[in-house]
Amino acid sequence: MTSYAIRARNRANALKSTGPRTAAGKAIVAGNARRHGATSRPDPSAVDTWLGIILDKPDISPAELLPGDERGFRALVLAEAEARLVRCQQALIDFEGEPLTVDGYFQERLNTAEEFRQYLKSMGMTSMERKFAQFALRHVEQNIAAEISAHQGHHRLLSRYLGEARSLRRRAFAAWHASMIENEERQVA
Repeated sequence: MTSYAIRARNRANALKSTGPRTAAGKAIVAGNARRHGATSRPDPSAVDTWLGIILDKPDISPAELLPGDERGFRALVLAEAEARLVRCQQALIDFEGEPLTVDGYFQERLNTAEEFRQYLKSMGMTSMERKFAQFALRHVEQNIAAEISAHQGHHRLLSRYLGEARSLRRRAFAAWHASMIENEERQVA
């Protein structure tokens, strides 16, 4: 395929998107990434605390929250990155602490479904009753599989947000460190 044909195919596929089309649907999914707090703006008090640590000043003045120089700006960006990283770590820890994350929970449900399957085999049922029971059991197992998949997907998403926060913090720290070195070189010269 030529690159033009590939681009045309990609555009045609993009038009088939299954995302929400109505205003109500878009409003619902607009809050999806904020429900766990991992991607929301960091708490201003947390940013103040981190800024105080970075600048080695226990009391932060309002002027330092609106920096006028490169060093202050880089320190504020680093403080926000630190606060966001802590928030992402906490969101992942909270998620992992939920009852659904316990591997035994899913295994117990699957074992119960298997026990029920064995119980059905031992009962004297008509073929129609057996088919109905097997259909119901398959439905339960599919629901369990869907729960596991959704749970793993949410965990992957939070892990991705944590990775992005770490990357942001690394870049902010490198920029802040470079501004500190530049500031020291200016003072020496």
